[in-house]
Amino acid sequence: MVFVFKEIMKGVLLVNTGSPKTCARPDVKFFIRAMLSDPYVMTVPDWFRPILVNGLIIPLRQFSSTAHYRMIWDHTKEDSPLLDHAKSLAKKLETLTELPVEVAMRYGQPDVQLALERLMAKNNRLHEVVVLPLFPQYAESSYKTVVDEVGRIFFKRPYPFRLRVIEPYFRHPAYISSLVKSIRPYIAEGFDKLIFTFHSLPLSHVEEGWKKGKEFDYVYQTKETVRLVLRELDMEMKRTRQVYHSAMGKKWLGPSLDEVIEEQAAEKTKKLLVVAPGFAADNLETLYDINIKAKELFIDKGGAQLTFIPCLNSEDYWVESVARIIS
Repeated sequence: MVFVFKEIMKGVLLVNTGSPKTCARPDVKFFIRAMLSDPYVMTVPDWFRPILVNGLIIPLRQFSSTAHYRMIWDHTKEDSPLLDHAKSLAKKLETLTELPVEVAMRYGQPDVQLALERLMAKNNRLHEVVVLPLFPQYAESSYKTVVDEVGRIFFKRPYPFRLRVIEPYFRHPAYISSLVKSIRPYIAEGFDKLIFTFHSLPLSHVEEGWKKGKEFDYVYQTKETVRLVLRELDMEMKRTRQVYHSAMGKKWLGPSLDEVIEEQAAEKTKKLLVVAPGFAADNLETLYDINIKAKELFIDKGGAQLTFIPCLNSEDYWVESVARIIS
């Protein structure tokens, strides 16, 4: 399939959360500190945030997080799985669209400023840069913090192009189509329950989004994604569950993946499929929290098989879908 973009002076910036530079403990500590120092992620008073992050969270989490990153790291490559998939997606998208494409990370490298400089090095006559935050559903701790960071960098200097930011694509037909294509082969092999899991959020964030309307309502958007996928799969809701994982506290959105996995094991469910539509690429929250931790929990509780369906990553059909989303 060939995509024709008439605006040849256009560039594309793909933005994701980021990951540590390496799986060594100093790099993991640096990454955790950068992410949790973001007020959109850690919503506590500004004066208290560094005390909480540096005095409690990092000392408690640095060793376990480092061990978890080492378990999911591809030691044959220099990059984390997340960054490796992002680079592959950018390269394929550049080939497909014949537009300059770069990757930026909200925390870590390459950062937004470096990515914009790389785009200008590829084409110093850019008129527009299309920014795609790789988050299908809106959340302040993912989509909004990326958009704000891109804007902050953009307005620091007189860039010779304008920005066009793509809105959350939770119901875009191309995104839904890619999810369906990723899920269908696993369904064909047989299963008892298909679990859709999304990253959990603090309930305070969820309530604020709900008050603002559907374009900011995380729960509505996750449910709409699931509804559209099930419609395309022609699957009954009773064969599925929607849950949330990777919560960092008690007052977070549920039901949790771990709770539902234990329930399914107690109900003698044997074969679970788990998919995480909120992530564009595999990362710690999918490769460890789901494919290792959740899988072990299910087996320990008496289940027979939990299969994690990989994220869209840089599959060819997802590359085509991204081209549609940004066009």
